[in-house]
Amino acid sequence: MLSALGAGFRSLARNWGLVVLVLLANVAFALVLAVPLSMQLERDLAGRGASSAMMYGFDFDWWAAWSERQAGPSSALTPDLLGTGFAFRNLELLLHGGLPAGLFAPGGRLGVDPTILGLGAVYLLLQVFLAGGILGVFRAPRGGGWTVRGLVYGAGFYFGRLVRVSLLALAAAGVLFAANAPFARWVDDLAREAVSGRTAVVLVLGRHALLLLGLVLVHMVSSYAKVLVVCEERLSAGLAFLSSLGFCGRNFLAAIGQYAVVLVLGVVLLLVFGVLDARLAVVGWKSQLVALALFELFVAAKVALRLGLLASQVELHAARGR
Repeated sequence: MLSALGAGFRSLARNWGLVVLVLLANVAFALVLAVPLSMQLERDLAGRGASSAMMYGFDFDWWAAWSERQAGPSSALTPDLLGTGFAFRNLELLLHGGLPAGLFAPGGRLGVDPTILGLGAVYLLLQVFLAGGILGVFRAPRGGGWTVRGLVYGAGFYFGRLVRVSLLALAAAGVLFAANAPFARWVDDLAREAVSGRTAVVLVLGRHALLLLGLVLVHMVSSYAKVLVVCEERLSAGLAFLSSLGFCGRNFLAAIGQYAVVLVLGVVLLLVFGVLDARLAVVGWKSQLVALALFELFVAAKVALRLGLLASQVELHAARGR
């Protein structure tokens, strides 16, 4: 498992341009919301004393009041997104069925604007498209070099099959959320009847942890199914999904171990980002540029972890798939 991880991240290091490519895609999608939001903020701050405070410090009271009045995509810019808050918000949305596109949220009540959810769904489709080309790069001996033209060709060639794999993964996630609903109600009833507050907290956190583990397993099986589609030229998404299930079962400790290592690295990365963000005093446009660079480096590191995991899965399949 560790050797596959090492080989995967070395393959990514030889093709570091893939991180830049995915990062640029992230930035492009973010700009769709960021540009109109910046124009709205400029209008709302015009002629106000809070504009100086927001430029050379931070007027939390003004932002909190402004956020409460918002409707539409701008309503997502809430105070709880400060620092590492976005990570907890995303985890909350995931466990409540809000990702992707609010498909599994009970009654569709998430408090997230549909525009943002729709943009997230389009971004997910873009990631499925890029996956074919990226896997083609990692499939080459020693993670051979790549060109944009070759990557786009590979992405288009495998796109249909990978979309079908993704739909199967969404169906599996839907079954998981459907089964989790009565289980969650039962556990919550037990928590309300518990004598000890600590027991109630353990029960509630435990059921969330089980759901998160189930979602990780669904992602693991679907990810290896995509590896099989590209590395073994599988034509049937359904058979690739079943084969992936068998592969993950035979190599469960190694496959889940990859996720565990990447998860630990992700938590460490988030903690480092939180410490740096807390120490960085944003005062004026120069420090704002430093903050922007810090945020983009953090996103690039997250992308590198995700692509490194994918490359490691290709390496593990190559070592144990036959």
